[in-house]
Amino acid sequence: MTSNICENMLIQELTKRFDRSPDQRNAVHETDAEIITISDSCTIAMTTDSIAEEISTGLYRDPYLAGWMAVMVNMSDLAAVGARQMGIVMSEVLPRNYSENDREELQRGIAEACRKCETFVLGGDTNVGDQLLLSGTALGTCPGGRFLSRKGTQPGDFLFCTGTLGIGNAFAAQALLGQDANPSNRINYLPSARLHESRTLLEYASACMDSSDGVLATLDQMMRLNGAGFDLRSDWESALDQQSKEFALSAGIPPWLLLAGEHGEFELLFTVPQSRVREMYDQAENDDWQPMFLGRVRSKPAISFMLYGENTLVDTGMIRNIASTTDGNIREYLDNLLKVDSAIRKGALHHGNDGSV
Repeated sequence: MTSNICENMLIQELTKRFDRSPDQRNAVHETDAEIITISDSCTIAMTTDSIAEEISTGLYRDPYLAGWMAVMVNMSDLAAVGARQMGIVMSEVLPRNYSENDREELQRGIAEACRKCETFVLGGDTNVGDQLLLSGTALGTCPGGRFLSRKGTQPGDFLFCTGTLGIGNAFAAQALLGQDANPSNRINYLPSARLHESRTLLEYASACMDSSDGVLATLDQMMRLNGAGFDLRSDWESALDQQSKEFALSAGIPPWLLLAGEHGEFELLFTVPQSRVREMYDQAENDDWQPMFLGRVRSKPAISFMLYGENTLVDTGMIRNIASTTDGNIREYLDNLLKVDSAIRKGALHHGNDGSV
């Protein structure tokens, strides 16, 4: 089911000639970080991610934010597999005309993100180029060889998230549409990897994935890997970040599009078997955090939630592929999302018959 998504097809094309390590415990697409067994007593997680498009489009104009995110995108992948962070190796390509102040802010962002995650820069590489490029490779350990996967959810499982949703897309829309000039109204976007919460999830979650690409893209990928869908709770808007919801309404953006865009908030979306939900809540409380209930897993591979008074089956595959057809044109991308919303309003898209949670 992963083959009709443009991003998945690209990954399949890029990896088809690679030999798979016999020590690797995950297949392509199955986990946020790669899982490697070193010995009977040692299993590690590793991941690599870059901050490139976000810089080239002007989304991360603040050097501090760029440095912070270069760490967090990698640490979030470790959190999504339940790994204990060891550290990160950084690659920095600095522009030839980069000011001393920008360089200092960039490094401060990296350093403070590492402190937030209780981890370290282990080394890396530095070069000079035409534009800023940041890449990181993070390493972690899997205690007892256990790890979280995107696969494993079953119909009837409960769906949760680790925090409020939508701030990633609200921040992106505000910045890329040029509506962030007033500091007093600017959305404060500084996500933190949910490493602490993932300790609980390692014991209770049947599947887990971070929302770095947006909520609907995350649910769509989990749906395709598990062959099961999701019914969101009828009051799903209560899971939205309040400031982001207010921005969307003021900008004329339907609140549900805060879930549909491809710039995420780096929360963890995870499922828990119904029989273990109460125990999971108790353990999360002991661990000083509060899971947020989002819905239930359905047997049919589809994603439904309440829109404009109707329980709507949303074509999340079509929504995911919009980015691949707009060639980086932000206005066209948003316009296409608004066309989907318009079709739903007019009833042109399918409405589900089974009630939402």
